[in-house]
Amino acid sequence: METTIKINTDALTTDFIQGIKKLFPHKTVEITIQAADETDYILGNPVFAQTLQDRIAVYEAKKQVITLKADDLV
Repeated sequence: METTIKINTDALTTDFIQGIKKLFPHKTVEITIQAADETDYILGNPVFAQTLQDRIAVYEAKKQVITLKADDLV
């Protein structure tokens, strides 16, 4: 069994570790940690993808400069 989990480091708790132990009881597991690519997340959500496309179109038309914070996407 293979599982990919994307989680914010603020949410890492002992309960999370216990959950992994329940998923893979008495097994040796390999854990790889890397920063997630947010592009897949944004493009995987139709609303976020459309917002991004709209903002790119506005930028390319040079109608206005867009300032965007990560919190604006949530």
